[in-house]
Amino acid sequence: MGVDKKLRICTIGGGSGMPVVNRALVRAGFGNISSIVTTFDSGGDTGRMRTDERGSVLAFSDYWRSLISLWKDGKKRVVWGEMLSWRDGRGRNFGNIFFQFMAEKSGSLGEVDSLFEKLVDVKLRGRVIPVASKPADICFSTLSGKKYRGEHNLDDLRMSLDQVTKIWLEPRVKANDEAIEAVLKAEVVIICPGSMYGSVLVNFLPTGMVGAYRKSRARKLLMTNIMSSANENDNYNQDDYKMLFAKYLGGGKFFDLVVMADLKVLSGRRLKRVLKLYEWEHSYPIKFYKKSYQKTLLVDVAIIEEKNDRLRHSEIKLANFFEKVKI
Repeated sequence: MGVDKKLRICTIGGGSGMPVVNRALVRAGFGNISSIVTTFDSGGDTGRMRTDERGSVLAFSDYWRSLISLWKDGKKRVVWGEMLSWRDGRGRNFGNIFFQFMAEKSGSLGEVDSLFEKLVDVKLRGRVIPVASKPADICFSTLSGKKYRGEHNLDDLRMSLDQVTKIWLEPRVKANDEAIEAVLKAEVVIICPGSMYGSVLVNFLPTGMVGAYRKSRARKLLMTNIMSSANENDNYNQDDYKMLFAKYLGGGKFFDLVVMADLKVLSGRRLKRVLKLYEWEHSYPIKFYKKSYQKTLLVDVAIIEEKNDRLRHSEIKLANFFEKVKI
């Protein structure tokens, strides 16, 4: 992967995890990236927009964040990222409004990337593909037997010990043909870090995605989260990830390589303080299981975010990793 920069790479995810992976790939020189994103977000301004439209529109937030991440020009990307993230006094997000306009102008969300390139006069290093072209809601049940509708509930309950046991879509929707094609044609598939249910597994729920992933001959890389969420992956190691994927994808080999963040390279005193803050959220580092039967790399790809004392994947460190790794 570190040699051929023309590889067809497909990233799958959403939230804040996928954009940093995309930015790292672009920084490393890769330019043929298909970024498949979830379109079922229901939190914040996105949720208000979908409520206003009676649930008849797709979620735009993950789409435009991933789109911006494929922009090579770092300075312009930052400016546009700040502009699209801007909210007015009512909490309305400019990015959501702007991309709703472009989706209506181009006829579909899948055509927005080419329209964006023309409007801004920019050449993106890939394309963003909504996993489905029809709206749906994420539904899930928990250990206590409760059932919820709406992705925002996953976020609201992330510190809850009432763990998610099952997730599904209502209504059931078909996967976007472009998303299926991207998975089948990819030479490398990267499953990005993020909410296990809200940003990752949800992309395999539209009809056709599981079959495409299982049929794909691409080399498959899983990037685990750095920290757990109490309601999703508490006390997880890389083998627990495999068991969870088996539940939704069936039998078979899901990953050729698992990549985990090595926290031991970070400042010991500061890391200890940050991990203590995470404990208040019932959040702990994803565990590295030495006896795992999966090929796993423990890599220096994490940083401590200065502003909020959060552990994040580093764009620069990931870029260095992508330039060297061979799956």
